Amino acid sequence: MVDILTTEELETKIKEFIDVAEKFAEPYRQKILEVLLADYLRSKAAEKAAEIPETAAPAAAPTPAPKFVISIGVRALLQQYNVPEDRIAKMFLIDGEEIQPTYHLKTPVIADVQIQLALLTALENAMRAGRKFEFSVEAARERCKELKAYDAANFKANFKKNENLFKSLKDEEHVELSPEGKAELAEVILAISE
Repeated sequence: MVDILTTEELETKIKEFIDVAEKFAEPYRQKILEVLLADYLRSKAAEKAAEIPETAAPAAAPTPAPKFVISIGVRALLQQYNVPEDRIAKMFLIDGEEIQPTYHLKTPVIADVQIQLALLTALENAMRAGRKFEFSVEAARERCKELKAYDAANFKANFKKNENLFKSLKDEEHVELSPEGKAELAEVILAISE
């Protein structure tokens, strides 16, 4: 493993992973750290293997579309809340790097639909590598309008009533989920992917 990355690179990554793990409840930190580190080392080993030239490579083999890989943050959330990873495939059509929602929300209450769409928008953003569990209020508003679940008079009030699900509502372009929001997201995933 020493020839794959330097000790400094490894130390830096471990410190980053510790910072990420500390955002979760104590019982989950060790496992999250292990998952993050294992995934990082696996990706570095794959990069190193890709650098080694093959002596008898087949001529002009067609390149398959890139396989979508669920981000480490999403995998950590799924593992933390015991949500099977295959539930994501039931909720989204994934083709290469493209993600398209296919889920149907089951609640008839518009206020609940608006919050669920915001949480699911944050999930979709987090599925793309390196992104946080966050959304913009305007993106959530547009999704609600698309699904005919927009209540203009109470839209912002619904978010204020559920402000514990978000770290802050001040920056409407970058509303990040709180730990309670992530727990609620896990429940939504389980509910709509049955």
